[in-house]
Amino acid sequence: MTFLAIKVPKSKADEIRKRAESIGAKDRDRLITTEGDYVIIPILEGFEDKFKDFELIEQENPIFIREKSIYEVLKNKIPSDLQNYIPRSYKILGDIILVKISNEVSSYSKEIGEALLRIHPKCRSVWRDLGKEGALRRPTLEFLAGDPRATETTKLENGCYFKFDVKKVMFSPGNQYEKMRVAGMIEEGEVVVDMFAGVGYFSIPIAKHSRARKIYAIEINPESYHYLLENMRLNEVTNIIPILGDSKFVTPEGVADRVLMGHINCHEFIEVAIRALKNEGFIHYHEAVPLAVKDRPVRRLKDAASQLSKEIKILNLRKVKNYSPGVVHVVVDAYVY
Repeated sequence: MTFLAIKVPKSKADEIRKRAESIGAKDRDRLITTEGDYVIIPILEGFEDKFKDFELIEQENPIFIREKSIYEVLKNKIPSDLQNYIPRSYKILGDIILVKISNEVSSYSKEIGEALLRIHPKCRSVWRDLGKEGALRRPTLEFLAGDPRATETTKLENGCYFKFDVKKVMFSPGNQYEKMRVAGMIEEGEVVVDMFAGVGYFSIPIAKHSRARKIYAIEINPESYHYLLENMRLNEVTNIIPILGDSKFVTPEGVADRVLMGHINCHEFIEVAIRALKNEGFIHYHEAVPLAVKDRPVRRLKDAASQLSKEIKILNLRKVKNYSPGVVHVVVDAYVY
């Protein structure tokens, strides 16, 4: 896990801290520290672009707010030659914890789960994250500690409520800024097509924080679709049109001012996205791309536009977050005409 922070002159520290807190960029698990005439403010991945005027650094040894880290709790319970494999990061989704555990310390999974509940006593259960399976990316989890019945939770993010079951659907908390960035770009009266809506990751913030006239939210996974409907109710939004089905076949054509392609492996759907636009409009295309071929997302967009005899203007390419070693999750903002 990368621990990002910004280095801010003391004279501006209070102002920038408040700004970071107001947009949800400040990492509340780490303490603000000082370094000479500068203040080090910890921020979450995905918010780097909001602080371009300041030096961005990676903290090697951040100071955590909680009384003890998982390493401190476990260092006397796991042999010294295995302590480097103690997980340093994990996800807290509402009141449920997901943690990835390497095979080297898998025999200590129960101890790791109990340690996480000790650190976060308000959480109800801890699960080992074993990845996703199938086209629907259903989570594969192993129960570690707490209440094994505790799988459904509600997470508050950017003023929006997201209810979901961690054993049935995936939820990524790492792109909060991206969700609000897109919502902030939408002009009054726009029609939006969200081709991979999930439980409403993008559709709900757009409905809550923009003046979009209509949002077509398409989702193939029946479990995710169920929670999309539930989250529409929880957030009291009425301008979302939910569609259950494969976006390759059910995406409406010629209706959108803007199309969201929030799945990181959806290049085969680009032509479908272009057809969803009116004569012209915006596409926000996501991809997990190796750094060695970092121009691939742009090439794919241009090739698809050419196939449909369309012109395309690349407006922006930004990193959303690190995906894996040597691979980054990026988003390309493009205008098709």
